[in-house]
Amino acid sequence: MSSTGKPRGRGRARPTPTREIDPPGGVQNYRESDVASCASEATGISTIPQRVNEATPSDEQARAEKPRRGNPPKVMPGAPRGSGVVGMTSEFSAMRVTSSSGRSSSRSVPYSSMSEAQPQATDKRGTAGDPINIIANYIKILTKPQWELYQYHIEFIPNVENKRFRREIISQHRSKLKDVAFDGTTIYTFDNFGELPEFSCLHPATSEEVKVVLKKVAENSPDSPIFFHLANLIVRKLLELSGMKLIGRNYYQFDRKIDLDQHKLTLFPGFMTNVNIYEGSLMVNVDLSHKVLNKTTVYQRLQDIFSQYEDVKHAQDTATKELVGQIVLTTYNSKTYKVDEIAWERSPSQTFPMRDGSQCSFIQYYEDKYQLKIIDIGQPLLVSKPSKKDRRAGVHAPFLLIPELCCVTGISDAMRADFKFMKEIASYTHVDANTRYNRLRQFVTDIHQNSDCQDELTKWNITLDTDLVKFEARILDVEHILYYDRSVRYNYNDADWSRDGRTMRHISAKALNHWVVVFPAKEEQISLGLIDALIQICKPFGMHVEYPHIQQLVNDRPESYLEALQDFSPGKTDLVLCVLSSNRKDRYDALKKFLCLDNPIPSQMVVTRTLKRQNQLMSVATKIGIQINAKLGGEVWGVQIPTKTLMVIGMDSYHDSKRRGASVGAFVASTNPTLTRFYSRVIYQRTAQELMDGLAVCMKDALKEYYQSNNCLPEKIIIYRDGVSDGQLAVVVEHELPQIIETFPKIMSGYQPKLAVIIVKKRGNARFFQQDGRNIQNPQPGTIIDHTVTNPEWYDFYLISQCARQGTVAPTHYNVIWDGTNLKVDHIQRLTYKLCHLYYNWPGTIRVPAVCQYAHKLAFLVGQSLHQDFSLTLANKLFYL
Repeated sequence: MSSTGKPRGRGRARPTPTREIDPPGGVQNYRESDVASCASEATGISTIPQRVNEATPSDEQARAEKPRRGNPPKVMPGAPRGSGVVGMTSEFSAMRVTSSSGRSSSRSVPYSSMSEAQPQATDKRGTAGDPINIIANYIKILTKPQWELYQYHIEFIPNVENKRFRREIISQHRSKLKDVAFDGTTIYTFDNFGELPEFSCLHPATSEEVKVVLKKVAENSPDSPIFFHLANLIVRKLLELSGMKLIGRNYYQFDRKIDLDQHKLTLFPGFMTNVNIYEGSLMVNVDLSHKVLNKTTVYQRLQDIFSQYEDVKHAQDTATKELVGQIVLTTYNSKTYKVDEIAWERSPSQTFPMRDGSQCSFIQYYEDKYQLKIIDIGQPLLVSKPSKKDRRAGVHAPFLLIPELCCVTGISDAMRADFKFMKEIASYTHVDANTRYNRLRQFVTDIHQNSDCQDELTKWNITLDTDLVKFEARILDVEHILYYDRSVRYNYNDADWSRDGRTMRHISAKALNHWVVVFPAKEEQISLGLIDALIQICKPFGMHVEYPHIQQLVNDRPESYLEALQDFSPGKTDLVLCVLSSNRKDRYDALKKFLCLDNPIPSQMVVTRTLKRQNQLMSVATKIGIQINAKLGGEVWGVQIPTKTLMVIGMDSYHDSKRRGASVGAFVASTNPTLTRFYSRVIYQRTAQELMDGLAVCMKDALKEYYQSNNCLPEKIIIYRDGVSDGQLAVVVEHELPQIIETFPKIMSGYQPKLAVIIVKKRGNARFFQQDGRNIQNPQPGTIIDHTVTNPEWYDFYLISQCARQGTVAPTHYNVIWDGTNLKVDHIQRLTYKLCHLYYNWPGTIRVPAVCQYAHKLAFLVGQSLHQDFSLTLANKLFYL
């Protein structure tokens, strides 16, 4: 399948310069073991009647090569509204799908499309709900510059890796290279220097002569897509002129740093920015960012660990466990790397090959390039594998880092477990809506009051707005929460019905006739108290609960729990409840593996720490009781779903913590008209083909389950796909979507449900503030934003469905990449909000549709604890809650 087409993504079709490989070049022939992954095989559905044996596309026709990241598929004529990317492949266009036309969703809209006024598209804007005033963290670029810009690729001979040194070398010819923007490899200038101009300079550290060669790449106007890259460089230059310093990808205010001496940490406040087109306007998205740096180096941390243990192997294992996975910052160039391994057998005295073929030790390299002297020549090296961006630039060998020259960023797991510490950190980082708004306003004011910043903007003929963008959004009506014989209408502000739900009878309540409670002898009193509380609180739910079989253990070792559960079989046991003295991962994993694989019984794990406060026991027992009913296959509450022939599917993925290169794809589908019963499966994937094969099996089995429950197949299917970045949209469209559509006729001849695919994105930098007079606050749950700051070529919207009691609420972005359902925009938005009410682990609204959160929980359980597929006897239960 071809992957040609216009470049897409945030880069706006900018040319990608070749990246220089940063020496040290890394360990040569560095290998990582290949881990095999399993993929389910497709099986037919015999219980659904077949009308006629029609020919279906062959597997070879359905399969396609995995496209390079960022390349969209070809244009498909007549794609449904919300086709999500530039189009589909030619093979996909031959499939039988609805031909209604609609919005394309390419992110590759050239800036030239703004050269003349465009009519605003209104087909993705809803009308339901009450209007509210919203402020967004975007700044409009008011003027479109008029100039011709020359673009040059720059080469340093001999090569200079350090970007700071490169800038200093360029500044030596400031009289010639004036009014330029420089990103380390590319120069943008108003002056035409010819085709291959050369300049001689001196290295700022070694004073040796460096020849600078400029190669003309292009001549660009403001209509060129390259302008987006330049605009981002200009905005980042404004941050630098404001006195901020670059750490990693963002700029931070060193003069406003916060020292947490008790924890040996320093917190730097700063900003992250991005320039893009939003509904016909060029705007800067700006948000707060915080960087936590450890005052101690990785080398000092290693010294501390080794001083605690006499056994070297034990010390190495402890250091590996603590440091692997951490992000470190190099002190010499402020770059960040993820530590993937510690090379104990290597040291700075060893050599690596340079580009000219000569050998150079790490000690000599850092002394020559950065004038840094390494003290301990026997320390190990940190191994950081190249990122996807590095691999695309041709870097395949891992980076080797010196512990002396690295500081750990972020906070450790031990710190995360410290409640007081996290509360202190949150007081600085989780700022409320009013504080965030004031800091962003101050950012805009500082830019306008800084003469250097204004000179920079004037140089490029650009003007920024003096305030954040303001517009009108909508807030949807409150949902009625439906129980067995009553309904609840929650408060707008908190979207929480936990108090009312304590005494409500569940829609479908399961019985606990045969269940077992396992606990250590020392936890007997707490465990018996929990049993009494569960029997009491489950009665109003409509659950019949018999007294359980008690298994008391002499200790809390994993083997003791497993031995006690050997005699309880799945057919005769409704539930296993284990009371745990702590949240030890090895014990939890062992129990979950046994109860999800070897002896599949729904299980509930309870840590005694949550039960020790007597005044909170009934509240905890209520939440556990609701969880148990859901795990048994019960239906707790629901909302009004107008259509009765709809299936919703949630998909998410999680990287397996033990199987390198493998990820777990979770698939959760509704199986009844009220969207309150679910069927769950997982897909282990390392390649696009494994994902496609597994997806077909999941869809077949989910439709079979739906048919058995309703004696019909759904007329509409809406898939909410989580865990997909903008650069992976083409993969979803080229691989997942065709596989799903090809599955339908295999279920029943002529079966063609109306399909929609919606990408769910939680990790975004958009923030919204509700303005009520002079008050600034978080928007209320149910707020919809579908214009002004959305993508002009996408069928997308933002939804704030949850209540944020602390900090600033984070909206969820929904991008409808395929819509053949013929549902109105209001209906898609309202259904999405309804689904955020159906997560049974929380009696309130959540940030994403419940099927997405269920898929996340399932993928997390399998990727963290099971590491293989679970028993399918549990597939129709929410056993992973």
